[in-house]
Amino acid sequence: MRRFLSLLVAGGLAASACVVLAAPAGAQTGSLAEFCSARVELNAAFSQEKAQSLAQLDRMVTNAPAAVAPAITEIRDAFKKKGPKAFDSEELAPALATADSFIYETCPGTKVPVTAIDYEFQGVPATLKAGPTNFKLTNAAPKEFHEMGIVKMTAAGAAMDPEKLLALPEKKQEKLLDFSSSFGMFAPPGEAGYTLANLEPGEYLYACFIPVGSKKKGAPHFTEGMYGTFTVS
Repeated sequence: MRRFLSLLVAGGLAASACVVLAAPAGAQTGSLAEFCSARVELNAAFSQEKAQSLAQLDRMVTNAPAAVAPAITEIRDAFKKKGPKAFDSEELAPALATADSFIYETCPGTKVPVTAIDYEFQGVPATLKAGPTNFKLTNAAPKEFHEMGIVKMTAAGAAMDPEKLLALPEKKQEKLLDFSSSFGMFAPPGEAGYTLANLEPGEYLYACFIPVGSKKKGAPHFTEGMYGTFTVS
């Protein structure tokens, strides 16, 4: 399942389905609905060619409200030069934070604030409505980094015990998890990560894959119980 975590590198930026809204005061001439929609499609584009990601970033720049336009332009330009590695840059962190928080507050969707502690997610609802959903992960742990990887399960996966599913080799997970629907967010201690996803009906699994002690050879946090499921209807 570690495979789908490559989709988290953009600070959790995802997008929602197009919802027709009037742009707020101070917006550019673009569409807020197009801006948010491009952000959703960017999540899927990260697993494809660079050109697909760049096309969605261009859509975001074209439709960005004035308050976030400089940050989105900076993100697009950095990605153009360095590709996905740009999202690991300290220099880009302020722009990513600005974009993430703006999308969480402005793009339409159910808001789901989640708190991560050692080793538990707090505040995740058991059920959510299908459609645009804004997640915010606040890391309240003193030292540990945390992430929340989310993926839709197939019918066979939903019938399994989540702990046993997580322990399976990745090849066996391929028939149990829909990796194309995966998304998530990452947060250092004392900070927050965001993502905006268009949830489809079904059963979802979420977990933290960061090693205990944030060391490469440590066991993933989900082995300490940092995982769960929710239903979308």
